[in-house]
Amino acid sequence: MKHEEKILTLGALFHDIGKFEQRCTGNPNKKFHQELGKELILSGRFQHRFEKIVEKKNINHLAEVILNHHQKNLFDNLTRVIQEADHLSASERVEKEEVEAYQDRWKHKHLTSLFSKIKLLSTEEFPPRYYKHKLLTKKDYDVIIPTETAESDLKEFSYKDSDWNLFLEDLEYVLDIYESDEDFESLINLLLIIFEKYMWCIPDFTGNSETDISLYNHLKDVAGLAHAIYLTQKEKLESTNLNLVIGDIPGIQSYIFDVVHKKPAKILRGRSIFVQVLTRNLATKLLKTFGLTEVNLIMLAGGKFYIIAPDTAKFKEEYEKVIVEINDYLFDNFKMELSFNCAYHTFNYKDLMDKDNPLTFGKIVEDASHKLIENRYKLFDEKLFPSQNIEYANYIWEEKYIDDDGTGTDSIKCKITDKPIREGRKRIIPDPEGDIVVDLQVKNEYEIGSQITGNNIIAILNEDNLTIDSNNIKLINKFKDDDKVKNRTKLLLNPTLDYLLKKENLGKNIFKNTHYIEVANYCSRNKGEDIMPFEDMTKQNDGAHFLSLIKGDIDNLGLTMAYGLDRDKKVKNDDEIEKDLTGISRTTTLSNHLKYFFSFFLNGFLADWETKENDNKVYTIFAGGDDLMLVAPQSSATKLIKALNDEFIKFTCDNKEVHISYSITHFKDHTPIRIIADFAEENQKEGKKFTKDDQHKLLKVKDEKSFFADNDKAGTFLFDTFVKNEQLDFLMQQVKKLTLKAQNEKSGLSRGLIRRLLELSEMLKKYEETDDATYLIAYARLNYTVNRLLKDKDKELVKFFEDILTINKEGNEEAQKLEKILHPLVCQVIYNIRK
Repeated sequence: MKHEEKILTLGALFHDIGKFEQRCTGNPNKKFHQELGKELILSGRFQHRFEKIVEKKNINHLAEVILNHHQKNLFDNLTRVIQEADHLSASERVEKEEVEAYQDRWKHKHLTSLFSKIKLLSTEEFPPRYYKHKLLTKKDYDVIIPTETAESDLKEFSYKDSDWNLFLEDLEYVLDIYESDEDFESLINLLLIIFEKYMWCIPDFTGNSETDISLYNHLKDVAGLAHAIYLTQKEKLESTNLNLVIGDIPGIQSYIFDVVHKKPAKILRGRSIFVQVLTRNLATKLLKTFGLTEVNLIMLAGGKFYIIAPDTAKFKEEYEKVIVEINDYLFDNFKMELSFNCAYHTFNYKDLMDKDNPLTFGKIVEDASHKLIENRYKLFDEKLFPSQNIEYANYIWEEKYIDDDGTGTDSIKCKITDKPIREGRKRIIPDPEGDIVVDLQVKNEYEIGSQITGNNIIAILNEDNLTIDSNNIKLINKFKDDDKVKNRTKLLLNPTLDYLLKKENLGKNIFKNTHYIEVANYCSRNKGEDIMPFEDMTKQNDGAHFLSLIKGDIDNLGLTMAYGLDRDKKVKNDDEIEKDLTGISRTTTLSNHLKYFFSFFLNGFLADWETKENDNKVYTIFAGGDDLMLVAPQSSATKLIKALNDEFIKFTCDNKEVHISYSITHFKDHTPIRIIADFAEENQKEGKKFTKDDQHKLLKVKDEKSFFADNDKAGTFLFDTFVKNEQLDFLMQQVKKLTLKAQNEKSGLSRGLIRRLLELSEMLKKYEETDDATYLIAYARLNYTVNRLLKDKDKELVKFFEDILTINKEGNEEAQKLEKILHPLVCQVIYNIRK
């Protein structure tokens, strides 16, 4: 990268670094943040380090860019570009920004959660919730939950001088990894990691009690936008166009679950992590192709990413080339089992800064996403239709497979996926019950699932820079710092910076050509520290030996990201006005916080949750973007959903329009996971149907409560029954009570009575579906059995059945609550008392 681009990128990244110093130190000398930023660059501690990067002759230029980024009538092009990017990042506060001066003038030092501002149709106002000032670490994973404490009472949770000093120590170490021009990209990657650690919860602006953009996201986005603007205007000076690139790997879940082997634990994790790593590496490949760095990657989650790119002829030419390269790789290695969908949308960034222009960043995302959807039907066009001159489609291609061993065609198939193994790709997975013949890719995924099990895992990439070399995955403390891996591209999974940035622990080469990714990978383990296989996990049940596949996804996330922040009602001079909140850095802050929840928060939460009860075991298949897939013993599945959903509600500030839908699919540990996945997908769809009609009526009249959890999906589908998430606690209480009664012979709750109760629950479901009154005969049967078996028995149990027998009568609230959960209640009790 040229020195001018280095100055631009570093100048943008450090343009507001003085604000962090102000927040920590209290700014005793009453200096502007621009002055503090310049002083950092030219300090005796750091000047020689920055000179090594931009050269001594350019050091004053770097310092002046930071000092002058708020000046008017600028002559320096780099400073002008950074100023434009600064305004574009959060355009609605530009006028206020110019008057922000000293730290002591402003009392609003804590970041407000954006989830308190999301509105689809609601007009309800939420009081702001703030994040405590704490470093983003694995140990304090729950720091991402905003507090209900008033900001005025958060003084003890504010950054101090010591935090600024810790940051400077880390910055020193990071800058020292730079030795030559080839290290600039690696330097930026690591700078972003420490910026995120310290500044994820620091507001970029303190002049408002509801400031909601993190300083980390603001600095990163300004750097990315500035570089894209610079490259655009280098080719076309007057151009104000940029491109939003969206990349996506469609069909991730189908690929992960395409497994027929009856012991899928390690391979499922491996496939899930492989797809997340592939997404990360595809994003990196596009960045390198466009001459960009990590600052231009504004979102990466759940198999999808967004990149801000320049609008140049070179960009369009390189875009076409790299898509062909990626498709060639995927076709040759996966034969369309995995594909890559990509599209870009050109927009005028000046329109985003124009308050009279209706364009929002949410609308830009929507337009780019629409192109992505249209593109879905054109994947691998160049392979299937190799030339415009050929009128027929090339649907068949020649392939050589391994030889049949004489026992039939099954002998050439991979035992994990049931697909034929191509020539040269046969591999063996050792197993106590006999070696397993598999495809090369499956072997790699198996090794990934076996070895990537915690934090600080380093993985060396193959020469394609897209896939992991499964022979080179190791814990960071076992990494050999030698020149053999110095120039190899590396991926560091779930990094823990407190450990990594200690000079006595690691050499510099660990950070050369290294990229970083957080993945949800927590799994229960056996005593030998091996991942607990499904056949062992099922034995942890308190009751029937079944497992549960838990699926969850955030309802209406696409709608929320596009429109949830496009209006913010405020009263000014007795007039209600609406202000757009879909600035680029708001979108990236929101996306980042969701990423935190579905990665390291989930890992920490599950680790703590497992310690609370014996059956609290869990296996993470996938989590990212807007959805998750977990496996747990059936006896703890509902408990897990309830506990996790409670945390999500706190995380989203009790916002009634932001919620998750779940499903629970029970299965035996030896059932092929591919079949279970199909059932789970159907269950997830079924669960979302139950509120559809009533919600549609509300949407037709634009009722402000249309997306509230009460009226929207926001439920759990289990035992063929939809239960609202708010009813899960009541369900669990009733299950516990009834289970104890069933286990106590003196209570009178016999297996026969439970059978009658199950019959009633099933008949009520059929009555609801058909309106056929003959199904209500189940009431009479249950009533007869209750009178015969429960006379003079447990009074609490008698009251329970009295409520059950009056379900179809109005006025009994307890009976109406029981009706909604009756079928899963009875089924779960049966599971609990079975062995």
